[in-house]
Amino acid sequence: MGLQDRDYYRYQDSPGTRGGFLVGLTPVVKWLLFLNVGVFVVQYFCEKVFQIPFFVTNIRYFGNQVVVEYAEYEKIFALYVPYLKKYFLFSQYVTYQFLHGGFTHLLFNMLALYMFGRYIERQIGSLPFLKLYLLGGIFAGICHLLFVNAYGTPVVGASGAICAVLAAFAVMNPNTKLMVFLGFIPVIMKARTMVLLYAGFTLLMAVIGGGNVAHLAHLGGLIFGFMYVKNFLGLRRIIGYAPGDVPRDDSFGRFKERAKVYRGETYEEASFRPSEKTESATGDPKLDEILERMRVYGMHTLSDEDWSYIQKKREQR
Repeated sequence: MGLQDRDYYRYQDSPGTRGGFLVGLTPVVKWLLFLNVGVFVVQYFCEKVFQIPFFVTNIRYFGNQVVVEYAEYEKIFALYVPYLKKYFLFSQYVTYQFLHGGFTHLLFNMLALYMFGRYIERQIGSLPFLKLYLLGGIFAGICHLLFVNAYGTPVVGASGAICAVLAAFAVMNPNTKLMVFLGFIPVIMKARTMVLLYAGFTLLMAVIGGGNVAHLAHLGGLIFGFMYVKNFLGLRRIIGYAPGDVPRDDSFGRFKERAKVYRGETYEEASFRPSEKTESATGDPKLDEILERMRVYGMHTLSDEDWSYIQKKREQR
């Protein structure tokens, strides 16, 4: 079996990528990163260079009351209920996901997309991943509007969609160990634990109020990602998945024997089918060792150096 024939290699970068940030980056994640950053750059230049307002244009005070005036751009493309109702701008459920209110907002969302999105895209496929991302963002926006009385405040950001991806990653790979910073203290915990703690924190902040953050949108994204992997309401039929990579329990609320799934340790024999080990598959001992490690422990265990070596060997073919 050749290198390109292996299932877990199907989403590697195109020839010409020689290392660095783009190594191991999957197609949809790459274009989502470019699109989000591109929109932010356009916003920045229009505001700073051409003096075209993209967000708040004016803040006025009437005693203890604060009146905020938003730019027409934000009213059209952010999730803004008055325009959503008046002009039937349902496109806002998608466009709001690509707007960010500041560099820090953009940075953390894109880091999370880069860290978790590429693994989920490899596991379920590019088109299903895109659907998961966009529909997760739409569901998050709906949750925010249903439960938060903030109809005059525009909502922006990819956080809801990112939370859907994060939840899907944690459910599909619950035992994967991640390093999380609690303040300035690094803590290593399982993906499942991290998401449960984050969901609890998000729910708490939604109840007590957490400033200018759409916590219920984040919670809605987490719920959607969980619902997708568990196939609630038949979401996997709507979104799709790569055969064998997601457990296929077909019903909601029906108990049945579920297929075993990759849990962040070793692969188990089930609908998730690892490639069969072959003797001297490539003739390169180092490459064989990397591929065997990928086969047994999962692609997330590979370093950037490993991906670079695989890409180099692929280009030499």
